Amino acid sequence: MAGTPKGCFKGQQCKFSHETVAGRNGASPQPSQSTARSRPQTELETSFREWTFLLPRQNTRFQVVEIGKFFKVGWDLTSKEHTETGQQIIKKLATEEGLAMIKALADEKFDGVELESRLRIFKDKTLPFFRTISHPDILSSLILETPLDTICTFLFGPNGRRAIKLFKSTTSALGALALDEAAKDEELTSIAVTASLAVLERIVELNQSAQVITEFTLIVNDFSTCVPEQLLQAGSRSLARVRQRLGIGAAMPFSGGSPVERKSHRPVFALGQDLPGALSEQGPRHDNDHANIFDIKILPTTEEIQSPRLEYLPSSDPTKHHLPGLAGLLDRQFRLLREDTVGQLRDAVQIECKRLNKPRNAQPPPQQQNNGFRNIIYHNVALLRLEFDRKKGLQVVTEFDQPPALAKKGAKEREEWWGNTKQLQIDAFVCLVSSTGRVIFFSICDPAPTLPPKRRDGKEECEVRSTGYRRASDERPSLFRHADRATLMLSPVEDNSEDITWINSHLGKAKKIRQSLVEFRGILLPSFQPTLQALQKMSRTLDLPFSQFIAPEVQNAGDVEMPAPAYSRRPGFTFDLETLTGGERLRLTPGQPFDDTTLREKSTLDDAQQLSTINALRSGLALIQGPPGTGKSYTGVAIIKALLKNRDAAKLGPIICVCYTNHALDQLLEHLVKDGVEQLIRLGSRSKSELLHDLNLRHILKEVGPTKIEGHEKYQLYKELDIAFDEIEELMPGLMDPSHWSNVKEYLEDHHNGHFKQLFGRGVDEHGFQEVRGKRFNILNSWVNGAPKRIASTRQVPELLNVNLKEMSGLERLALHKYWVQQSTMELNRRFLHVLDSYRHTRDSLKKCHQELDLRCLLRAHVIGVTTSGLARNLDVLRRVRAKVVVFEEAGEVLEAHTLTALLPSVEHAILIGDHEQLRPQINNYEFQYDNPRGAKFSLDVSLFERLVHPQSGYPKLPYSSLEVQRRMYPSIAELVRSTLYPRLQDHPSVSTYPEVDGMRKRLFWLDHNEKEDASPSNLAQSFSKTNSWEVEMTAALVSHLVRQGIYGNEDIAVLTPYLGQLQKLKQRLGSSFAIVVGDRDLEDLETKGLENDSGEEIVATKGNIRKTTLLRALRIASVDNFQGEEAKVIIISLVRSNDQRNCGFLKTSNRINVLLSRARHGMYIIGNTYTARPVPMWNEVITILEKDGNIGQTLALRCPRHKETPIEVSKPDDFSIFSPEGGCDRKCISRLGCGHACINKCHSEPLHNAVRCLERCQRIKKGCDHACPKVCGDPCDSKCLIQVRNIALTCGHVQTWLACHLAQAPEAVQCYVSVETVMPGCKHTVKVPCYEIPLAADYPCSATCGAALGCGHDCKQICKNCNTRGGDGRISEISHGICKTLCGRRYNTCSHACSEACHGDKPCRLCLEPCEVRCSHSRCSQKCHEPCIPCVENCSWSCPHRGACKLPCAVPCDLLPCSKRCSLTLSCGHDCPSVCGEICPEARYCQKCADKSIKDMMVDYIMGSTYAEIDLDENPCIIPSCGHILSLESMDGHMEIAKYYTISDDTNAENSIIALKSSSVPFSTSDLRNCPMCRSPLRNINRYGRIVRRAWIDEATKKFIVWANARFIPLASKMEQAEAKLREPVTEKQTAKSPLLRQAQLSSALDRLSLEPIRLIGSRDQQIKVVLKALKADGRYKDISLLRIDIRRFLKEVDEAEQPISRIHDLIRDARKNYGVNTEITDVPFVLQVRNRLLATVLLLRCDYAILLDFVTHSAGTASGKNVRDLRLSLALNRKDCENLIRESRSRQQPTHEVEGLLYWARFVALERGRSASLSNADMTTLVDSAHDQLHLARTICNKYPGQTAGMPAEVSEAEKMLRDATFYAPVTNMEMAAVYAAMAQSFQGTGHWYYCANGHPFTVGDCGMPMQTARCPQCGATVGGMDHQAVAGVTPAIDLETEFQRRPR
Repeated sequence: MAGTPKGCFKGQQCKFSHETVAGRNGASPQPSQSTARSRPQTELETSFREWTFLLPRQNTRFQVVEIGKFFKVGWDLTSKEHTETGQQIIKKLATEEGLAMIKALADEKFDGVELESRLRIFKDKTLPFFRTISHPDILSSLILETPLDTICTFLFGPNGRRAIKLFKSTTSALGALALDEAAKDEELTSIAVTASLAVLERIVELNQSAQVITEFTLIVNDFSTCVPEQLLQAGSRSLARVRQRLGIGAAMPFSGGSPVERKSHRPVFALGQDLPGALSEQGPRHDNDHANIFDIKILPTTEEIQSPRLEYLPSSDPTKHHLPGLAGLLDRQFRLLREDTVGQLRDAVQIECKRLNKPRNAQPPPQQQNNGFRNIIYHNVALLRLEFDRKKGLQVVTEFDQPPALAKKGAKEREEWWGNTKQLQIDAFVCLVSSTGRVIFFSICDPAPTLPPKRRDGKEECEVRSTGYRRASDERPSLFRHADRATLMLSPVEDNSEDITWINSHLGKAKKIRQSLVEFRGILLPSFQPTLQALQKMSRTLDLPFSQFIAPEVQNAGDVEMPAPAYSRRPGFTFDLETLTGGERLRLTPGQPFDDTTLREKSTLDDAQQLSTINALRSGLALIQGPPGTGKSYTGVAIIKALLKNRDAAKLGPIICVCYTNHALDQLLEHLVKDGVEQLIRLGSRSKSELLHDLNLRHILKEVGPTKIEGHEKYQLYKELDIAFDEIEELMPGLMDPSHWSNVKEYLEDHHNGHFKQLFGRGVDEHGFQEVRGKRFNILNSWVNGAPKRIASTRQVPELLNVNLKEMSGLERLALHKYWVQQSTMELNRRFLHVLDSYRHTRDSLKKCHQELDLRCLLRAHVIGVTTSGLARNLDVLRRVRAKVVVFEEAGEVLEAHTLTALLPSVEHAILIGDHEQLRPQINNYEFQYDNPRGAKFSLDVSLFERLVHPQSGYPKLPYSSLEVQRRMYPSIAELVRSTLYPRLQDHPSVSTYPEVDGMRKRLFWLDHNEKEDASPSNLAQSFSKTNSWEVEMTAALVSHLVRQGIYGNEDIAVLTPYLGQLQKLKQRLGSSFAIVVGDRDLEDLETKGLENDSGEEIVATKGNIRKTTLLRALRIASVDNFQGEEAKVIIISLVRSNDQRNCGFLKTSNRINVLLSRARHGMYIIGNTYTARPVPMWNEVITILEKDGNIGQTLALRCPRHKETPIEVSKPDDFSIFSPEGGCDRKCISRLGCGHACINKCHSEPLHNAVRCLERCQRIKKGCDHACPKVCGDPCDSKCLIQVRNIALTCGHVQTWLACHLAQAPEAVQCYVSVETVMPGCKHTVKVPCYEIPLAADYPCSATCGAALGCGHDCKQICKNCNTRGGDGRISEISHGICKTLCGRRYNTCSHACSEACHGDKPCRLCLEPCEVRCSHSRCSQKCHEPCIPCVENCSWSCPHRGACKLPCAVPCDLLPCSKRCSLTLSCGHDCPSVCGEICPEARYCQKCADKSIKDMMVDYIMGSTYAEIDLDENPCIIPSCGHILSLESMDGHMEIAKYYTISDDTNAENSIIALKSSSVPFSTSDLRNCPMCRSPLRNINRYGRIVRRAWIDEATKKFIVWANARFIPLASKMEQAEAKLREPVTEKQTAKSPLLRQAQLSSALDRLSLEPIRLIGSRDQQIKVVLKALKADGRYKDISLLRIDIRRFLKEVDEAEQPISRIHDLIRDARKNYGVNTEITDVPFVLQVRNRLLATVLLLRCDYAILLDFVTHSAGTASGKNVRDLRLSLALNRKDCENLIRESRSRQQPTHEVEGLLYWARFVALERGRSASLSNADMTTLVDSAHDQLHLARTICNKYPGQTAGMPAEVSEAEKMLRDATFYAPVTNMEMAAVYAAMAQSFQGTGHWYYCANGHPFTVGDCGMPMQTARCPQCGATVGGMDHQAVAGVTPAIDLETEFQRRPR
């Protein structure tokens, strides 16, 4: 669909106009990057760009700048109301260049200038500037708040001089303009006055010092005197605000005479009142007791909770307030509302605090409940740990005892219990109470972490950072997972640094202190906190509209004349009332007579509604009272539509509609939408209306994009948020373990360097351990506990700070260590709080960015709908929409505090619609209620509407209109409220035509009874409520009777009751038969009180009454308080209360009785005790009216719908089932059923009669057979006969055992499902298919396994149909096997394992991760299989009485000759051992004589074919491996090829045939280790073959070392490249743990501080790096690379020759030679295999050190101040020495690549040292530079000689030469050739494949096929290796020695 010209993709169907959002705003979604580059600039963008050219450039004289043109063009652009352009202009004006232009404007000379010139300067320069910065969109913008404040603060100038000068000239010009052009252009003058006053207002508000500068008072007076009053009207609000700020006087009243002050003559008896805060004679009550409410914290403080004094609570009498007028009103509302909400919390916490201070064995008090408020206490609370969420902020994981009710319950039961009780739900409000006196308030948050943000490529971050304290999903807090303790996640609700510090210091200390968690059921912080905060802000600004009427300064009993709205009093304005007359012309001019003839004739409103509408438009503050059913909402809609008609003429902006409930708001907005109102927005997420879904603000925002300014701002803030988040994660581990050694180490390094060097100077590993003489010990613990006994001093900590650590006693060490921990913890907390503040500030700024989009949408709306609580939450945004009209519905039900906060400063017209005779606002504390004699003096539940309509004595009564015609209640029902409350209430004629209530004799009746109410239940959740079981049953019976009439549809019947307990019982009782619809507020109340315990789903009726439920639809049930504004055809009321005390409870107030009696339309039935109710005056009047008309009694008259003359009287629930069992009478139904049978039920209504199911036998016969219908008469017959018949022969020949009758009649149509085999064409698979499918269709899918051979060597395991696509002719047209998912299975060539990964094609297998299979008789290797094994150093266990014992260690190949004689030992059975001498004897079950037949029949000699029973063990003993198979000695020797390793005697009669070793043990001289020929199990533990096995193990371990070392090196090299790249990046935004949000300027500042200290980089490389890291530790720049350096050093140590397996074997042999005189030898392995990785690691460490030193020297060369770091000196002699060692060894090893690298770094270190040498003279330095040139020349020579191995390195030589020549530093970048070598190394030595040598003799491997398929680089020298098409390149040869000796295992 094509979009509209306004940019909406929905076209003309869109309900929301996007003209200004997408068009004028310029904030549509951003185009793609390519599109943005290619598209031409718009005219607006071009104009803005040209405007920026008018800004002065640096060193430009302002006199030549066109100031007038600059500001005029700026205003022209701003006036186009393009949001993005306006934002850019204000941002530019706030820059240095923009402020220079403002300064030039302010410096314009007016003195001595002619009037005409002054006017021209003002109109051409000053006025455009004022209009630009005072444009409504600019003033209301959240994102422009900071730059606009910058402009206005600059405009104020030093001591206000700049503003004084500018506004003096402005007032002069305005006066001249008014006199000169008053008759010509009053509009321009009015605009100028408005803009000037708006700017002055902003300046005065921002600069408090203006209040003491008298010149500003004179300027305000000049405005009043120079400008005529009628022209000041437009800016009167700003002028009043300025006057108020400057203290000149109160804001001017709108109109009317001066009020007459009168003293009240009411008799009073004054008692002394304890005033608040410092005003109290006794002083403040606590630290939160203040005279100014702005200083009061919303939540109670610890001191407030513990205070014994009562709070200051002002009464409703203004004369007793400590503040006058509006300030006093706001003070009273704040204090009472806070006490009503927070006071309950305070008292509950105070009780728990007292309990915790009592002994542990004291009985806990019962859970408190006061005035309906309930709190729950959880005991033995422990704070486990801290967590931090990117979105939710700081969180605390808390643990406590499971409630007693969950004892011995399973996890599932615990989960259900927590879910049903609805305790501790997300967002619940709780308080932690500690026996230490600390009280902290929390809210419960979702334990699931916020998902990580999207990356720029749209993918989610997968890396989990800071895993040290992150928890897996199964470790997240859970209320039910553990039987004894429950855990949950808490979030602090206040940003209190003391609380956070306390939490940090009490993590995990549950056993030391007593702590409880108090849950406040039904109390949500957002429900009252925003309103209280709004009242606090209003108390400072005092900007409440109509304050002279709402809170007059003095008493005035005279008549009040309400002025018209300010916007309507502007000249020429009239109201267009065509919306009220159906299009007929009608005008209303405020203050002029109005002829209502047309209105009466054409309007659909009645007379009272018409009058109320006109009065509402005429009055600035309009009050409309509407009795029940009089059309308040209808009138409100008419008023809103009339206002919208005049919206543009009056410049109203959005009209804000405020309702108390979401339901009422939805109804009002739906009426407006259905009446054609456009541009409507609803705020809040609690709407249930589908019609309003697309008009919700959150939905509209999805179609609105940010401007460039907003997008950039959000991007920067998100980056800052990430920085703060990373820093918090770094600090978190230290906070959770403050005493950790690393915290102490960091603290000492920063603050006590001497002690640091003594403890950690030699360095420690990552666990705080230090190794001395081969032993590891914890350095800190060893010092604390290792004091010598000879020292027994007890010096104080301050003295110990300068004492040597070794000279302290044990007590001193403990004291000093404790001091260190305390100080380090304080430092951690300080840094943590600092970063938290940064996080919160950034988060708040980000919130403003999001609110800017909200504001943009709201500004373009015509109507904004919001609830009172939603308005308080969005007050910051709504204050900026400049709304002039606010309409309140349900105004009589809204607390005055909520109404006051909704009266925004911009409001000029407020319309309050309500009824003070109905329900008052709901409050928590009964002591503040008007109906309570003690609470009357507070009257917190009296709304502003009621207070203005019925003011206190001595105060004026505001005029209000009343609606008089009700259209809801039948006249007799309306009489109940007409006679008692509304004497002028009239009935509309339509209500007299209502039909009677079906099934009832009377439409209005009170069923009087004497059944007592239920006793208070023990359940705490219900003990505050009341129930009456008899009324429940009576109500259920009456409801059932009415529903059985079959007349009343969905929601026509409603049941009302005043008590939630009764509501719950009724819901449960009626829920089993009816689908009950419960109102939203009732559900909330039930959950709040803990009464809602069902699953939340609608109850489904049982099978027996499904039809009734389906027929009768639904029923409404609600409490009285939550049914205001609702209605139903029939109302049934359960009054509940019935007692001897005649206590009527809730229903004693006329307001609640009024609501109860005014909900019914056709009929109303009251069930209650008149004896209990009569003492209430209004009930007495109602009962009297009912008695008069005979509508009250102890029996209720019913009426049968068929026998209307039959009298039916019921007085108890059972009577209904006796006298009216089916809703009629007790006679039998005489009507015939539709089937023709007689109805067997009792008399009932027609709908119920039609629903009767006849149970007689069905008499219809089926067609085609003689079977009768098996169903009952009332059920519909089956269309076909389903009777089963036997043994039906099918056309295919098969016989069907059972078949339905209608199928048996046509067997040819039956499908045969017998399974038959057939061959698939094409693929030739044999498949089984149902008989009916043969012959198969051409495209029939084959379901067999594919089985095709894949390129990877595996068979395809997928279904054939998924691999082979068949064409229409059945032939296979396309084959696609997809990805092979079979396990790889390739054998590793370093072990017997196979790759267990899924098939990965040609990609190399990962290293083997299985446990190593190497073991001996002493132990087994504990490494992973791919890691080098540690040789066993225990003595060899092989011994023989004939040959002696092996004297070598276990890992060394044995030099003992094997013995071939039979073992002389006996088995446990007593027979001779069958094995050979020197081996471990087998179990007795292998005895040749005792063995089972299966063992005796085992083949043991494969040459002779002899079995175990046949062989002569004396001649040919057997060897029995651990696998259990048996082989003769000759067979096993032949299998192991023993003749290759030993000399065999030719003498067949010799005792031992093996007489000598054949050769020395040479590396790779042993073939691969043989396995058992029967089962392929390893033969490692046979002593006879120990030399062969151990030689093979040495070769295997050597190869493992090569593979492992390569795998460890590649990641280090990759990380080095990343670290170098990071150092090369400019330092634009950086953050560290100690300095959040560190910028380039801050880094430069840190280097500036270094310039004051001498820096010496001398000694070894380790010492140099240590100095660098310490100098810039706070920066954290080298944190990553320093950690990498540690890893490289560790790797260098691990690959040292001494750590290699072959070297360890050498050491063991040398030790055996020395100590045991053993004469054996073992030849070295090829030398290159031992040194390759060590040389690589050596070069990598040099590279790392050079990168750090180069970066440090480079940044030190240019600080922010432009100075070099003073006295930076280097001595890099030892660095060059290390390079020389590398050069020497590389040359000897024939490694030209490493030799060139050594030469390069030698020269680079010289270049670094030049000019900064700490030890060389200039002459020596020159000589050294010359030597460096020689070294580089040698490097170039080597590169030319070995171009293949040094590819890419000549460029590095050139860069090094340039460094020496130009003294310019270059960071070496890994060249592409070296990157190729590293890539080859990543593929080489993978553990599978075949081995080759490069042209230089270095080994590498290729894939599994055995020959190379692509070229690459040698991982050591860079020579070309590999090949193409299985042909190796020149110079590459197979490694015959390695390949032969490391041949792969058979698969």
